[in-house]
Amino acid sequence: QALRMLVAAFIIRVRSSPTCPGELQVPGLGSVRPSVTQVNTPGDRGKLAGLVEVGGDTLTPHMRGRAYFSDTCMDNAFTNTQYVSLNLLGKTFRYTVDVSGAGCGCNAAMYLVSMPQNTQAGTCGDDYYCDANSVCGVACAEIDIQEASLHAWHS
Repeated sequence: QALRMLVAAFIIRVRSSPTCPGELQVPGLGSVRPSVTQVNTPGDRGKLAGLVEVGGDTLTPHMRGRAYFSDTCMDNAFTNTQYVSLNLLGKTFRYTVDVSGAGCGCNAAMYLVSMPQNTQAGTCGDDYYCDANSVCGVACAEIDIQEASLHAWHS
């Protein structure tokens, strides 16, 4: 089942591909291009994550779907400089999520990581993914905004 995320914004479909599903106008930030990235599972290096759709006012990641906010989106090519850095000091971060399709064993997650500062491609792929637990071999600062399902919520 798909998860629907409304990120306090509206979405305009300008380009559609498996890696670059469209463009998102985020109030206070501007134009963002979600980049569908690689899975973050060691051993699945280079494998694209699941489908992510952009349409209307929603960003919809399907099972195993992963997307990062980017300034530019290139089909199945990644650099650490393409990812958006958020300046949240003195600002509000607001979004709405529908987890009604995320049953037991499913994790609908949203988190902030410092990927633009990461210069190492990890062991999971070439998308410069990093997190506080070094899941793909590269550690960086991480703030968990949401880990949730239909039955549980953690922040």
